[in-house]
Amino acid sequence: MKNIILCLALFVSILFSTPAPVQASQFSDIPDGHWARESVDFMVKKGVLSGYSNGAFRPNEAIDRAELTVMIHKLFNKLRPNLNKESSEQKIQKFEDVPKNHWAYQPLMEMYDANSFGVVDWDWDKVYIYPEKKVTRWEAMYFFQSFFSEKMYQMPDDQVLQILVGIDDITVQSFDSTGYSTRSPGSLAIDKIDDGEYTISYSYLDTGELIFANGDIDALKAYALAWLVGNDIMSTWENQLEIHDPLTRAEAVVVLQRIYNVLLADRSLSTYTSK
Repeated sequence: MKNIILCLALFVSILFSTPAPVQASQFSDIPDGHWARESVDFMVKKGVLSGYSNGAFRPNEAIDRAELTVMIHKLFNKLRPNLNKESSEQKIQKFEDVPKNHWAYQPLMEMYDANSFGVVDWDWDKVYIYPEKKVTRWEAMYFFQSFFSEKMYQMPDDQVLQILVGIDDITVQSFDSTGYSTRSPGSLAIDKIDDGEYTISYSYLDTGELIFANGDIDALKAYALAWLVGNDIMSTWENQLEIHDPLTRAEAVVVLQRIYNVLLADRSLSTYTSK
């Protein structure tokens, strides 16, 4: 009986112990030659990934919102939008679905503020983030936009459109801007504009200025997608971004390493991380 109790105690201690950092070569499902091996090695070296008791990384498993947030939080350790938010109106004080004992409580509370469009969900005065929800490739765009929008909006307008029209699984359409008010970007004197989630509508003013329908929403999607695809951070396959597919754990580490490298190349990395 004593031996059984000791065995059970040992099992529980292993099950709930904190995973120790490992080298990628020790992940049983990341062998030499795996397409994400370099990125996994990189993330282990940066202290972002840890091993599991069974030695697996689970590269093909869809990543959820909490897991993706923790990876971003660890790699870009100077990014703390909500923590550093001075305005109480923009600062999120509580997520209804993230209790204080949630394993990712601190990263979730520090990373997302009231401007995190497409990530946080408002229900009157209550805010939700759905930490266990799996992230699609389309939704991943909103997460990265929350942190790197300043970089995204630096891309020239013509380059943005050139990239977008090459993505076949989104709709990019122009509209007649007659009657458009530059003071109120959301006000269009037009009807029958397709304003679906996967649609981006644009036009040019007489001044040559590029404008988007639906206020800032289409602009957000346009510049975010163009930056991610144009910098080969998120890859297309036969002109398809595969927007409905889940973002896997392997894809997530590859995307994050590519973002890191883009910021390193343009010498802005130190703004986002000390790693």
